[in-house]
Amino acid sequence: MSDVTCALHEVLDVLRTAGLLTEVRGSGDVVVRGVSQDSRTTVKDDLFLAWKGTQDDAHDFVPGAVGRGASAVVVERPLKVDVPQLVVRDGRRAAALAADVVLGSPSERMAVVGVTGTNGKTTTSLLVRHLVAPEKRAAVIGTLGLTLKDGVRAATEDLTTPGPVQLTEWMRDLSAKSYETVVIEASSHAIEQHRLYGTSFDVAVFTNLSQDHLDYHGDMEAYRAAKLGLVRLVSEDGTLVVNADDDAWEGLEAGGRKVVSYSLIRKADVQARDIRLRSTGTSFRMTVAGQDLNISFPLIGRYNVENALAASAAAIAVGVSLECVAQRLEVAPQVAGRLEAVVAEPFGVLIDFAHTPAALEGALEAVRPLTEGRLIVLFGAGGDRDRSKRRRMAQAVARLADVAVLTSDNPRTEDPDLIIDDLVEGIGSTDFIRMTDRRDAIRKALEVARPGDTVVLAGKGHETYQVVGKEKQPFLEADIARDALRELGVL
Repeated sequence: MSDVTCALHEVLDVLRTAGLLTEVRGSGDVVVRGVSQDSRTTVKDDLFLAWKGTQDDAHDFVPGAVGRGASAVVVERPLKVDVPQLVVRDGRRAAALAADVVLGSPSERMAVVGVTGTNGKTTTSLLVRHLVAPEKRAAVIGTLGLTLKDGVRAATEDLTTPGPVQLTEWMRDLSAKSYETVVIEASSHAIEQHRLYGTSFDVAVFTNLSQDHLDYHGDMEAYRAAKLGLVRLVSEDGTLVVNADDDAWEGLEAGGRKVVSYSLIRKADVQARDIRLRSTGTSFRMTVAGQDLNISFPLIGRYNVENALAASAAAIAVGVSLECVAQRLEVAPQVAGRLEAVVAEPFGVLIDFAHTPAALEGALEAVRPLTEGRLIVLFGAGGDRDRSKRRRMAQAVARLADVAVLTSDNPRTEDPDLIIDDLVEGIGSTDFIRMTDRRDAIRKALEVARPGDTVVLAGKGHETYQVVGKEKQPFLEADIARDALRELGVL
């Protein structure tokens, strides 16, 4: 429940100005003290927000919310309830604006950075927070939850970007605690579903675009359009940070906003040259506004250099000095589940979240030159998700790995063996092991490893569960790997 007090007519005025309001039923003088989109957690004097979703229709839960004390509702169609109703033409947009009004427009009191793209959102977002943190209090809202200086405080229930109520409540709380900067991972789903519609962004970062979520968007053009929807949420005097090495962003219409480009291979505002990969990190020369800086960066891989450049450009855009950026890059923290080391000897074991063709390619290209022996890659593909990417995922592994271990990765309601059949089609002549049970597959991958090899356990990353059917089963990959290593006498 919010500690603010807001008259319903304030919400009404904003929705009318936005062209969303179609009808008002009841008085606009009602007081609301909070917002809710879940009837189970609605409390007295909340404004309940309802829209028809892809799976559920929240209008079915309006009577329950009113019964729990909601003082008014925002709906897409009039209902038989005894509280004022604001009837709107787009419940998702209206919900985001209403949450913003009731909770005091917190994004206007902080510098807000949005990060979108297929891969690199989490690492880039956490790097922005790290670069900004010495000079300003900063937080990240995204895949890992709400990340503050002392770690993750809350989860986002499997959403990269939370719904408009949780998002705005978190930002309100951050503003109340004198946070000056918040970095938000902006997924294509969140942008298209208008979860961010009430948020005012100062900076938007566009990392890269490759195949993912086509089960939702349909094709790459629609996926790209969803990502580019973030541009419209950036203030007119804001900044767009764009990966110049990704042709997907060509033709981006900035609408007069400042554009800052970054690149590893092309001329750009922020550039990296002389990249040298090591097992302990990456060194490179960064050029910004004519200044050259030699950076020793503790994260490995060329793609992490891209993430570093994107984060640097965003941090500079919100007022961090170049000198501070350079110093902080050299002490950047390991990101959970992103090429995270389990053991280094007698063979390396790494855990990574890579679950798209491009992410697998990037992670394995980072590890391949650092591996003296064989590269062993365990991976699967998510069930009830974009089936068309499975073959390409397997092809990426086949090109870079010596041994592939095909297994399950959140099969959901699909038959895991049929998912693996799809992967087999792309694996080609690469040696592979097929084991449906992921726990058994991890043990097998470690069992066949020899000194000098590297084992990459791909797909889970920071996740702590395996989704089988509709059930989330606990699955702590790092712990499972360590247990297997102990059983094998390696630890």
